[in-house]
Amino acid sequence: MRKISSFAVAAAALVVTGFGVLATSTTNGRVNTAIGHGIEPFQLMVNAKELPTVEFADYTFVFH
Repeated sequence: MRKISSFAVAAAALVVTGFGVLATSTTNGRVNTAIGHGIEPFQLMVNAKELPTVEFADYTFVFH
């Protein structure tokens, strides 16, 4: 019982510490929403090279 209660106290202290650090952190993260600055999916598809290929075996009309 002592191990369980000490584990619960340690876990609660860790959670409280985590929330405290999260609440007091000063980050300057910005989302870049400017047009032309970012990932262009079409260019990724056009410039894709040496992708693995998969062969599809069609057994629709195989009769035993």
